[in-house]
Amino acid sequence: MKINIIEKNFFKNLNIYEKIILLFPFCVVAGSAITNIYLVLVSFVFIFSIFKDKNFYFGKDFYWILFYFIFILYCISISFFATDFYNSLRASVGQFRFILFSLFIVFLFKDIKKLNFLINLWFFLVLAIVFDVLFQDIFKFNIIGIPISYGGRPSSFFGHEIIAGSFIVYIFIPIIFFFTNKFIEGETKNKIKYILVYSIVFYAVILTGERLALIMLVGATLLNIVYFLRLFQIILALFFLLLFVILAYQFNEMFQNRINLMYEVLSNFYHSSWGRIYESSYMLFKENYISGVGLKNYRVDCDFQIDPRPTHSAQFCSTHPHNFFLEILSETGLIGFLIFTLFFVFVIKRLSKIINFNHKNSNLLNFARGSLVILAIYVWPIKTSGSFFSTFNGSFFWFNLGLSILIIKNFSEVKNSL
Repeated sequence: MKINIIEKNFFKNLNIYEKIILLFPFCVVAGSAITNIYLVLVSFVFIFSIFKDKNFYFGKDFYWILFYFIFILYCISISFFATDFYNSLRASVGQFRFILFSLFIVFLFKDIKKLNFLINLWFFLVLAIVFDVLFQDIFKFNIIGIPISYGGRPSSFFGHEIIAGSFIVYIFIPIIFFFTNKFIEGETKNKIKYILVYSIVFYAVILTGERLALIMLVGATLLNIVYFLRLFQIILALFFLLLFVILAYQFNEMFQNRINLMYEVLSNFYHSSWGRIYESSYMLFKENYISGVGLKNYRVDCDFQIDPRPTHSAQFCSTHPHNFFLEILSETGLIGFLIFTLFFVFVIKRLSKIINFNHKNSNLLNFARGSLVILAIYVWPIKTSGSFFSTFNGSFFWFNLGLSILIIKNFSEVKNSL
């Protein structure tokens, strides 16, 4: 696979802001504490930069920014009525670091052509994590000695947190779209290399045992196949994808067990552990349907509810509702849900050019399409998920939002480069 990033002066060609953006996925690998420090520093740098630039203006990006700031201010206001005021206020104020991170990407990344270099480096990081997952699965410790997690699921550098699969998928999905044209137009031997790399990444995600990450990767792959390939190619690609999954199911016991468990959950969702948490979230929303209980307060107020099925073996409450919509509804109510919906509507309106079928030959526009898939995954109503307001999950939403709007903001330049 030919990657045009090996230049002696590569880092010298990046300005300080571009280097900071480059570092984001590496900070996530380093851990939540490093990621939070990174996000806070980026926020202060952005604020300082806009005050320094007297000619700064938001332009077409004004409305989606405005509505999320309104959403944050609303969350701050309801935190004063929350059972756990401190955690609610801290989580609400902490949302500033996410949107300021996106704005940092949108407004301080000046040379859109350099984004190609960053994407290639992030791709190498994904391959490094993939290699480490495979290494850890074989030797039961990773390349720096971190032992495999409890249950035999490789977690790479993330230690006891089983999020390596999610990390790979959040970074890799836009990269799949980015390389699609090179795959379609490449020679047969290069196509084989692309398929081999994809297969290895796919298998690494299987090894992590993260079912949602695998579903996201399969779903994004299907969208990519249908969007870019011709009918015969679609049939052929679907055949090999299905064959790969069947073989993995037959020869990987852990994957087989995880799939069987998922089938059991889906076939009787109401009585599953997920169904129990969804039930408690919905009950909490019904009791506080106007304004919600405040961010990070589901975990507190849930314990005060009367369990309608006290003899059930699965727990009734958890740290968060494990569903994006239930989290927004239970913790911010209908008012917060409406404000967030308006924010997302303006985001989609801003990104509408990504869907344009006449510009499939631009690698950067394709990358933006992959980022839009990530954003859509976050708001997919029926999926289980981590907390939207947590560092790991939240940062990837705003990272992909910032990159996609950055590309659309430079649409004319990207289109003219075709």
